[in-house]
Amino acid sequence: MSKKSLLLIVIQFSSLFYFVLFEQFIANDFLLIIQLFGFLIALWGLIVMKLGNFNIQPEVKQNAKFIKKGPYKIIRNPMYFGLITFFGALIIYNFSIVNLLIYLMLCLSLIMKIQMEEVFLKQRFGLAYLQYKKSTYRLFPYVY
Repeated sequence: MSKKSLLLIVIQFSSLFYFVLFEQFIANDFLLIIQLFGFLIALWGLIVMKLGNFNIQPEVKQNAKFIKKGPYKIIRNPMYFGLITFFGALIIYNFSIVNLLIYLMLCLSLIMKIQMEEVFLKQRFGLAYLQYKKSTYRLFPYVY
């Protein structure tokens, strides 16, 4: 694992731990529905990916399998989508400048991990990955 990967993982998990440990991280009403949606998409992505294929670092595992089913038919990063959605609702529910800055750090770390992962996935899976990229969205369906 590279130093950059390690730094991004530390930022990602530090941000998540901050929200879980120091904030009321479950919203209510409509925002709870958004959080539940984000959680379910992330969970679906994890289930389809399977724990043996799952990796918190951007580098691709040596025995990685190329997954294109489930939520991966539409977006390439459903687990990151789920995290951004879940904690985005939290920011609306529990707004503060500190929360916003930590959320932006989380989002930036995830986007940087995605960019690194895409380089590694292209190296590992070549043309198949490039074709997959053309038919899916990176993070947000119909937007990005």
